[in-house]
Amino acid sequence: MSLPIITADQRMAETRGIKGAIFGKSGEGKTSLLFTLMSSTSATSTTLFFDLEAGDLAVEGWNGDTIRPRTWTECRDYAVFIGGPNPALRNDQAYS
Repeated sequence: MSLPIITADQRMAETRGIKGAIFGKSGEGKTSLLFTLMSSTSATSTTLFFDLEAGDLAVEGWNGDTIRPRTWTECRDYAVFIGGPNPALRNDQAYS
């Protein structure tokens, strides 16, 4: 297996983005923080509310997009889609 050298031009041409997740105990400000992020009304919206606990009542006034995975498989698939595959793993391994 060869290790390819990625030129500066190739690296700079790659589409990149910051991905983050906010977790915490009740009352720590997760919802307040969500309201500071860009919603669907923005032309450059990049925020997606990942509703794991049917908790969108608290963000009812936030005009953003939501997904509601209901199974472990859906959660795993979204995580791999958002985070990308692990290049250190073979094609036949999970999350590769």
